[in-house]
Amino acid sequence: MTKELCDIKELSSYLRISVSEIRKLVKQNKIPHFRVGNRIKFELNTINLWIEKLEQKESKKSLFY
Repeated sequence: MTKELCDIKELSSYLRISVSEIRKLVKQNKIPHFRVGNRIKFELNTINLWIEKLEQKESKKSLFY
């Protein structure tokens, strides 16, 4: 099984948000990530699952507004 990994710059492009915003999420431990030495890496399948969970959470909130 091969995992698709990306770095902050690649994830920034993938999610269309700034590198500084991703760094902030990493620092706050709000986005799934891991370190290889001093490099921060992201596994794309895990990121996609994280996004789905965020979407579900937001859709539940909107039901009550």
